[in-house]
Amino acid sequence: MNKNILIVEDEKHIVDFIINRINSDIYNIDIANDGKEALEKIQNNSYDLITLDIMLPFIDGFELAKKIRQKSKQTIIIMLSALDTIEFKSQGYDCGIDDYIAKPFSAKELALKITSLLKRKEELNQISKELLSNIILNESLKQIIINGFEIEFTPSEYLILSILILNKNRVYTRAELAQLIYDNYFGEIDEQGINTHIYNIRDKVKKYYEKDIIKTIRGMGYKINEN
Repeated sequence: MNKNILIVEDEKHIVDFIINRINSDIYNIDIANDGKEALEKIQNNSYDLITLDIMLPFIDGFELAKKIRQKSKQTIIIMLSALDTIEFKSQGYDCGIDDYIAKPFSAKELALKITSLLKRKEELNQISKELLSNIILNESLKQIIINGFEIEFTPSEYLILSILILNKNRVYTRAELAQLIYDNYFGEIDEQGINTHIYNIRDKVKKYYEKDIIKTIRGMGYKINEN
């Protein structure tokens, strides 16, 4: 079955530039020339991958990324922008994008990246790991399912909990968790901010899990609670 792609871009020459490199025999391609048109298409259709500019008429790319993520965690979002700074990249990742490519870019490279991301997604969609009793982690979909319930986490919360689950025998200091958030373009955060994330994770999980999911190791940091 062909994959569905939406290109959101208000500059026609860039749209043509991208389309000329994408195989229409493999992909069904939709185009939106502004944010309003894109939102309508996103609400009425399902897409495997969406490319977004930031500076769009009516609704910008950041707001669209949030709307996409509210509807689907599975859609791959690639942000294409001439705004090539860490601040804009960080904001994009906070909104749920999967990749950020600076303009000008190589259409051939973009096409290869699209193929690679969709192939990897298809492979990983088949993999859901039950790494702890009644806890399933699906890294490709950014899902954590506890006792059959999918819990909604922010990107930073998901990162912290998934890292602890994947490394269940290791204690992470607050500084290490803060560095992981920074390294994944989710912004800078201090140790108090990590405490807030841990509190929010515990609060979201407690109604679905019989024990505190994260254990505090006094004077050291946090680890997953297996006891």
